[in-house]
Formats: sequence, C-alpha cells, structure tokens
Amino acid sequence: MQHSMIIQSNGSGKEELESHLRDGWTVVSITANNGQSYNDFLVVLEDGQ
Repeated sequence: MQHSMIIQSNGSGKEELESHLRDGWTVVSITANNGQSYNDFLVVLEDGQ
C-alpha cells in the first residue's frame, strides 16, 4: 500500500512523516515543488508490511 503527503517548507507534516518511518514505511519518491517563496515536497511512502 502507498501513501502520499506534503512536507511544507515551514516543517508542517514532518512529524507525520517521522511517525510513518518509525512504523516501518519506506520513502519511494520525493518530488520538490519550488515556488517563489516556498519549497514544498511531495513524499510517497510504501508500507513495508
């Protein structure tokens, strides 16, 4: 199973990502979205179970 999430430049979403990684999820893709005043990342995770 896969799950996607946005990590914002202000750190929003970081705690959720760290929680998924502790639970055994694996990052399979990171895509940067570079705007004029922000850098957000689309992260795709895959359940290791």
